[in-house]
Amino acid sequence: MKVFKRRVFRLGIPPVQKQIDARIGAVVADWVQGRSYVKNLPTLEDIAADMGVPSDQLSAYIHIHERRHVLAWRKALRIREAMALLRLHPELPISVVGQMVGIPDKSNFKRQFADVVGMSPREWRGRR
Repeated sequence: MKVFKRRVFRLGIPPVQKQIDARIGAVVADWVQGRSYVKNLPTLEDIAADMGVPSDQLSAYIHIHERRHVLAWRKALRIREAMALLRLHPELPISVVGQMVGIPDKSNFKRQFADVVGMSPREWRGRR
């Protein structure tokens, strides 16, 4: 077993895997830049299909590069945008901000925001 681990460590990532990684990375970057994370895509499979990549490859890529599950990564993207909207447009109602980032249910938005940030959107906006 030790010999196998040393060989894998020395060999590094195979060239084919590097090509797949680069392709998936480019697709993910385009998807994020296009704000596709606000779409109603409830599962990993739906997100992967929207990107046009296999779900197992997308999951592996996000786990390696973002150190979280795809759905948690997407939630963080949504909440990061919500934070920017709350900062730039303090006059917007919280429910509207939730809709703008793809979380139309107000209570669900508040819960997800608190999960990521550690406080409600109202509390966070009040501290800014």
